Amino acid sequence: MSFGSFLLQARNFAFLLKYMLFTEDPVQVSILLAARNEEKNIERCLRSLLELDYPKNKIEILIGDDDSDDKTGIIIQDFIRDHPHYQYFKITDCVDGLKGKANVLAQLSHRAKGDYFFYCDADIAVPPTWIHSMLKHFQADTGVVVGLTRMRNTHLFADFLSLEWLFTLSILRFFSIFRIALTGLGNNMAVTREAYFKIGGYEKIGFSIVEDYALFMAIVKAKYRFVQAYTDKIVARSEPLNSFSELKVQRRRWMRGIMESPLVLRICVIMSALYVPIIAVIAIWDPQRSWNMAVSHYALITTVVLFAVIFLKQKDLWKTVFFFWFYLMAVCIWMVIIYISPGETTWKGRSY
Repeated sequence: MSFGSFLLQARNFAFLLKYMLFTEDPVQVSILLAARNEEKNIERCLRSLLELDYPKNKIEILIGDDDSDDKTGIIIQDFIRDHPHYQYFKITDCVDGLKGKANVLAQLSHRAKGDYFFYCDADIAVPPTWIHSMLKHFQADTGVVVGLTRMRNTHLFADFLSLEWLFTLSILRFFSIFRIALTGLGNNMAVTREAYFKIGGYEKIGFSIVEDYALFMAIVKAKYRFVQAYTDKIVARSEPLNSFSELKVQRRRWMRGIMESPLVLRICVIMSALYVPIIAVIAIWDPQRSWNMAVSHYALITTVVLFAVIFLKQKDLWKTVFFFWFYLMAVCIWMVIIYISPGETTWKGRSY
């Protein structure tokens, strides 16, 4: 071997060694988090993301502060100071036609480097297994995967809210088996980068007060496959609502989204609200038939909830399972009343 060939091989070896030691691994997952006035919740969310059992060099966490006027920004910046895979952005300007959470997520998407965009809310704590378990559901033609969410166990009302979420997500899971897309929940959802930009992102979708549903449906309409994941390894925990006034604000926004959703979902919600009044009217002429209808409906709803609690290993919710039907019937009626009553939709301190 000539001296020149030796030098050439040595240089090539040095280049390869430098590449192996100093080249950063490409980011695979970008977690996009929008936060507005979340000083009470944001640190819990950030800490759960820090505990993910996924290589830190393969994820980035992009946090968009939606012009908060409390201590949200200070808390975020203090927390991420020693964690380089977190990035903080103060969002004060708006993309044309967008506002609120959709505007924040649109801007974060253009900064994201990952092949997958993961979404959670600032009041959510995800399990350590979240990313690994969600990624398992992506196949070549999958564009969006929806996860599961319940409330943090703080009081009885929170338990009923948890059962309501799990019941709804179980119904979505059932319809998803038959490739019927109803909605996606943006507090626990992931999409491919390819699907997001193929549909034009939030800029093309436009503003929606239910931005998660709008994104989910846009990806489904673009002929991508969707998955409603159903395993305890992706169950995130949200901070619960603590009063009926908070519930009213939330459900007014939800009803606006439901009334923009596919007809089958609208029919399900309206029929749920009308079920008790209908059997009450039937009881005037045929009490036995009315009683049978009520018992059958109670058994169906309770069975679905019981299955969800057992299959998803949410044992702390046992005590509320057999009372859930009464809560659900009352809430369904109340939601329709809220929707038809006058009033603005308020969200994160803004009115729409």
